[in-house]
Amino acid sequence: MCPWKRTPLAVLALIIILILPAPSAFAAEQMVRIVAGKTGSYDLKSQVFTAEGDVEVHVDDVVLYGDVLHADLVEGLVTLEGSVRVIRDGQELGGDRLVYNLETGEGTFEELSAQLTVPDGTVYVTGDSVLFAGDNYTVSRAAFTTCDLEESHYRLVTREMEFVPGDKAIIRHVVYYEGSIPLFYWPYLVVPLSKDLEDILVSLPAFGYSEHEGYFMKSTFNYYINSRAYGNIYVDLYSRLGLGVGMRHNYRLKDLGEGFLYLWGVPTSSETAYKGAWEHTLSKDSWDLTTKNSVEKTWVREQTSSDTRLDFRTEDLRGRVWLTYKNNPGETAKEQTDLGLEWSKELTDHLVLNLKGNYVQKRTSEEVRLMDFLISSVYSRGKHKLTLTLEQQFNPDLLTSGSQEWRSVQRLPELKWEVSDLGLKSLPLRSQLVVGHYQETPSMVSKDRVYGQLTLASRTWRPRTGTSISYRGDLNGALYSESGGQAWLYGRAVLNQSLGSNLSLSSTYRRRDVWGESPFKFDAQKPLQDLNVRLSYNRNKFRASASTTYDFLTEKFSSLTLNTGLRPNERWNVDLYASYDLNTSTLTHVVPLVEYKRDELSLKFGFRYKPNLQELERVDLRVALPLGSTWYVSYDSIYTPPSDKFTKGEISIKKDLHCRQLAFSYDHVAGRVAVQLTINAFPTLPIGWDSEGGLSLFDFEDVADIIDDAKE
Repeated sequence: MCPWKRTPLAVLALIIILILPAPSAFAAEQMVRIVAGKTGSYDLKSQVFTAEGDVEVHVDDVVLYGDVLHADLVEGLVTLEGSVRVIRDGQELGGDRLVYNLETGEGTFEELSAQLTVPDGTVYVTGDSVLFAGDNYTVSRAAFTTCDLEESHYRLVTREMEFVPGDKAIIRHVVYYEGSIPLFYWPYLVVPLSKDLEDILVSLPAFGYSEHEGYFMKSTFNYYINSRAYGNIYVDLYSRLGLGVGMRHNYRLKDLGEGFLYLWGVPTSSETAYKGAWEHTLSKDSWDLTTKNSVEKTWVREQTSSDTRLDFRTEDLRGRVWLTYKNNPGETAKEQTDLGLEWSKELTDHLVLNLKGNYVQKRTSEEVRLMDFLISSVYSRGKHKLTLTLEQQFNPDLLTSGSQEWRSVQRLPELKWEVSDLGLKSLPLRSQLVVGHYQETPSMVSKDRVYGQLTLASRTWRPRTGTSISYRGDLNGALYSESGGQAWLYGRAVLNQSLGSNLSLSSTYRRRDVWGESPFKFDAQKPLQDLNVRLSYNRNKFRASASTTYDFLTEKFSSLTLNTGLRPNERWNVDLYASYDLNTSTLTHVVPLVEYKRDELSLKFGFRYKPNLQELERVDLRVALPLGSTWYVSYDSIYTPPSDKFTKGEISIKKDLHCRQLAFSYDHVAGRVAVQLTINAFPTLPIGWDSEGGLSLFDFEDVADIIDDAKE
């Protein structure tokens, strides 16, 4: 397989500027040195120099080689014939004949043949001639490939290519040949050299079949007017839907910003099918405006979204205005609108004024509206910070109906005093005191509240080697007008103990004691007391761990999570995850995973089983098999026995064709078939899968995710 992954259309343009002599805007000052390997003669009268055998011509950083040289120094013309080579910056072009004008920088390089080193590989180029004049170069009847065989498997042939250094390469009448058979044709391609190639790559057509679309062919063509206007044109053919057409246009409007406009649809379809998007960014010295908008209504999904933001700033002021909208009829949150403003003004070196207001409207099973207004001033000096806050959250629907399930807390006002360090060297203590008037909705409880907190920051004690104890805590108290108050003490301690070179124990104890109660819900505290224990063993090719939490208040254990892994060699890896209910002495979940890899052969198999119910929940399988030296088959699936359904199922057969790859894919869940010819140096659109399966077991990063997912 060829290692080079970039498009040869771009590289052919790039190698011209890398290899050919630069246009001679300073030709009169150039130093030209000619060396003849065998014989050479100079006619003083005509000022013509001729030479034969291993001729070298040095022009600045360019070296020309050939068998025969004819240099007319009056006209400034250099002609080289026979095994001509041009070397510049370590790159080399070869051909039969080169005529170069030292004064004008114009020339012709005939019968081009080159093997050029480019990033990540080599490109092989042939052509009838290269004409260079001024800053522009034109290549006629060029063919290029990354296939390293003498008779290349594929090549791209163009009648003419015009190259403008640093700007673009215009390539006309491009034909893709598979061997001697022409398969695809592009009348016009442009490669902008000032942009990342990934933004403008052209794709080979993708062929396939799906139950909804029928047989399809999807093609992409690009166009390039200049660096401020370029894009792609999409032409798709569907046997059941008809013709799909689209365009993405990228633009840059100098002082008016830049962005892109995207439109796509199937006008011949009996059902509505379209997609559109518009993004634009406008930046100035003191503000930035960004808008991102998209709409889609196809057989895959229906959704609309818009996000517009204006950020503004000065030396002492920052702010933002935003408007977002989302509409997903098929989702739980069907529609949501958010309109808001944030503003922050630095009044002095120590005083900042903040403003915020926003309106949110959500529509799920019912419609909920929320208006939030907040103003705060923050004074900071040294280790002290004072914050005065007024916040009003308001639900207009509560005026007419009390049925809305909605909660808010009003702060009218709230004053907070924070001290980051109380100055005790032996104890890193910090504190805060909060005084305010609060109203909670919909309970309509309205009271004054005084709240104080004393916090001990996290500290670590190491009494001996292999043992560490970390601890932190806080003491809290709150008083309420007419309703007494509550106090609570919270602490957390973590013990990490090494029990040997391979065994370690970690335990975390948490406790919260509460006295009294709060009339509000937002600050109501509940007692807490639990202990988490984790035992871990790791030695060479084997690892194991077990963890659980005991709740002293309910006198119950959480599930005991077991995790073991064995990797006997580089080919095999075996993992076993399990969940055990200590309260009922029941094994609830078992998840074994087996992986094997050898060269191109890869196998991953796993399942999730409930021993207590004797139920097999799901089976995951990934397999990739080489069939001979050039054929490969792979399968990736998720099967759920309780419903007797596959939630994921992708079958792929790939044929390695040296510098190309032919792939056949079938998704038996979505009923989609696709075939794709991939050239390693010629990018293609990825094949999209429509299966509804979730993550594979092999994609989870730790056992906690697997066990949690299993409980859902």
